[in-house]
This record gives sequence, structure tokens and C-alpha cells, in this order.
Amino acid sequence: MRILVVDDEYFSRKALVQIVQDWNPQAHVCEAEDGQEAIEQLHNVNPHLVLSDIRMPILDGIGLAAYIHEHHGDTINIIISGYDDFKYAQQAIRYKVEHYLLKPVDKEHIWSLLKQYSHQTELSSEKRMEEGFAALLYEGTTSKLDPVDMDDIGGYAIAILRVNADYKEPVKQLIKKTLSACSLRFVTIVDRRYSGMLLVWMYELNPGSAAGAAVNQEGLKQIIRDALHMGECHVCVGISGVHTDIKELTACYKEAKSALLYRLISGDKRIYDAEYAAMNRPFNYGAIDEWISGLYHKLVKYQTKEAVETLSHFFANVVEPTLSVNVLHDMCAKVTTMLNSVIELTNARSDAAEAYLEQIDLHEVDAVQDIIDEFTQVMIRLGERLAQNRAKTDMIEDIQYYVQHHYQQDIMLEDLAKTMYYTDPTYLSRLFKKKTGMRFSQFLLSVRMHNAKAMLENDTSLSISEVSSAVGFNDYSYFIQMYKKCFGETPGKYKSSNHSNKPTDS
Repeated sequence: MRILVVDDEYFSRKALVQIVQDWNPQAHVCEAEDGQEAIEQLHNVNPHLVLSDIRMPILDGIGLAAYIHEHHGDTINIIISGYDDFKYAQQAIRYKVEHYLLKPVDKEHIWSLLKQYSHQTELSSEKRMEEGFAALLYEGTTSKLDPVDMDDIGGYAIAILRVNADYKEPVKQLIKKTLSACSLRFVTIVDRRYSGMLLVWMYELNPGSAAGAAVNQEGLKQIIRDALHMGECHVCVGISGVHTDIKELTACYKEAKSALLYRLISGDKRIYDAEYAAMNRPFNYGAIDEWISGLYHKLVKYQTKEAVETLSHFFANVVEPTLSVNVLHDMCAKVTTMLNSVIELTNARSDAAEAYLEQIDLHEVDAVQDIIDEFTQVMIRLGERLAQNRAKTDMIEDIQYYVQHHYQQDIMLEDLAKTMYYTDPTYLSRLFKKKTGMRFSQFLLSVRMHNAKAMLENDTSLSISEVSSAVGFNDYSYFIQMYKKCFGETPGKYKSSNHSNKPTDS
């Protein structure tokens, strides 16, 4: 608690200072000889409480009270005077002075008032810090933080506690009790976006002190241990590193959030810090793309059961402590994108439109199994719609649609016959030629060639080799040969002539 004692009489002022220090040696006490000097202290120290005399040179106690009332409305003002004058008392009431005491003051009375206002100030200061922290984190403004508090912040860290809703308030009280016992300065707020997350901003930390970091961790571990005795309460913690620049508060928050996500991989009821989250966890990202491709083809080939099994198997095998949450996020994002492409396919074949999926927010997920279950439900629903549409769709039209959207891949009619239509390849080949007037291989080549020509027209920066690979050719020479057969010139000649014929700026 910050207290300002204002009195022009030296011994009277010192006696009052001593009374305050006897009450609490830790109280921050400053002095002023008159009202004018007190105003300077108000700006520099921003005291919670002022103990002021009435009659002083330059600016008296009433003038000081008027200034405090106008400019420092939250500051508690107590006047201690040797003058029992009703006129002064009236003016003091007018400026919201809390108490008008007569000298000599009773020490016990002063202590009683200080105790009363200390608790009030503590609650007010805590509320102000909570509001200031939220404004700084979400709005980027320091306007709600006391400048003196800003100077006291020093090193800081953010811990995020994820707790089930029924136990949010008990855990908040547990945080207050435990961290206060560790002599940590902190404020706790509920995350604005995630109601199940409690943000704990710990400040006045020593960035270079390993012991200080250990105190933080031990306090948080104690909270987890105590929470286990609350029945079905589950607490998991992500904690940032210690920062010193207040401009890094958002980055500090993101550190704690990223660390917290490791609960999905390594389990809850633990603490995950920024150092743990930053560990190098190499992964073959190409495996995800191969897996996604396999999933997609199983779905569009009506192999829903196999697709679901592939999804569960892949997640079960890769989600282990050596996995980075970045990989998990990438996996979820790519599965969502793939399923949206299947939704687009089903919507194109049906009058009833399926809603597209939003990306999964991992912070809202309780466990990886929940992710698997959500994707599984979507895949089963899409499989049923694909099967319904298949019954209504002409088989040859379906094949043509498939080729037009997957010409980049290695497509063989024999595979389509066996895996998508469960029919004899020879029969399907004859049926395709009967309905389209061309063999399947001719249709596939025609689709690839027209897409290759479009790519050459629309993007002159692409090389012939890149175009060849993009439309599904593994043999570069064969691509050139087929292109010339279709269009009467090689793709290189077409590209150069097409480029030279473009108008230039003059």
C-alpha cells in the first residue's frame, strides 16, 4: 500500500510516518511538507491513501483535498488537524474527504483505518490490474494500467490453466491462495475467447533467475495437485518464458497457448512450458500429403469404411510425445481441406448443399480422439451422400467428372472398374466408348492436353517440364510427342510463338 503523509510540522509528520510503519513495515510511505509538494508526489507515486494536515503554507489541506477530488478520485483522503472547526469539516465533506480526525490522533484508530482501507485498496488494485492486463493483451493499450504499476512490472510470464467449467471459480481461489503463499505478484482473468481458460499474469519476476522460474512452476504444480482433490476437476497448464518488454505481451500469451496444446499429445494434469514447446521435433511432412491423398481416393471411390480406418490408424501412430503440435495442427487443417473438396464434389452432384467445414480450433478440443470422432462422423455422412448420388448418376458421366477433376493423377480404367464400380473392366471399357465415341485413354489424354494448353496460355513462367508433371505425365518426351499430335506443334514452339504475339506497352 502506498501512503502519502503531508504536514508542514516536521515532528508531527515524522510521528505519523512512524505510526504507519509500526502498522506495516512493508508499507511504502512518502512525505510532503505542503500541499504543492504533495501534488508532485501524487504524480510521481500515485498513493492509495493521503494523510494530510489542514493548515500548511503555499497550498493548505482543503486546497489539496479539492485537487485530489478532481484529479485522483480513487485516492483515499484523510485529514488530521489540530483545528476543531466546523467550517473546515464542511469543506472536507464537500471534497469527499473520508475522515476528519483531530490531533492528537489515537494510534489504534489510525491502525484500524489503515487495515480497513488496505483491504479495500488491495481489491481495487487487483481489479485495476485485471482490467489493465486485459486491455493491454486484447486491445494493446496501457491506458488502464497505473503508471506506477507499469514501472513495477519488470519481468513477467503468463500461465494459462485449462479447467473444466464447473471448477473454474474454485480453481481461481486456489490460484490466489497458492501463488500468494509463494509471494508472487499476479492477476487472474478468464480468457475472452476460451471460457475454460484462466490467464495468470505473473509479474515482478527476475528474468535471469532460475530460482524464480522454479517458484512459478512449483506454485502451479501445487495447484494441479490440490485440484485433484476436487472430484472431477482437471487442470492443465501452459506457461510462457519470462519477458521484460511489455510490447511482447501478445507473443508471451501465444507462447503459453502453444505450450498448453501439448496436453493433446502428452496428457493433461501437467505443466508444459515454452522451453518444452520449442524442442525440435522433426517430422516427415510428405507422409501427411500421401496419407491425405489416400484418404481422399478411398472416400471418392466409396470406400468409406477403409477411409475411416486409415484416419484412425494414422492419428494413432503419429500422435505421440515426439510429435509437434504444429504437425497436429497441419494434419487437421489438411484433413479439413480435403473433406471440403469432397463436399464440393457431393454438392456438384446433388441439389442439397452440404455446409463446408471450418478449421478445428485445437484449444477447444479435449482430446485427440474427439478430433478423430468429428472427422469420422463427417466422412460417414459424406460416404452416404456419395453413395446416394452414385445411384442417381450415370456411371460414364461420373467417370468423366472424376477424370476432369483428377487428371493430374495416375488414372486407369481397370482400377476404377474394380474399386469404384465393382464391374468388369472390359465391359466398362466398351460402355465408355459406346457412350462417348472414344476410348477411355483418348478421353484422359484429351483432358490432360487441353489443361496443359490452358496452363501454357495463362502462366508463361511455367517450364514445359513443370506443365508436363502438372497434368500427370511422368515421361517428358512422351508429353511433347502427345502435345504435338493433338495440336500440330510442340509445346515449346507454341509457348514461344504465343509469348511473342502478346502486345507490348508502347
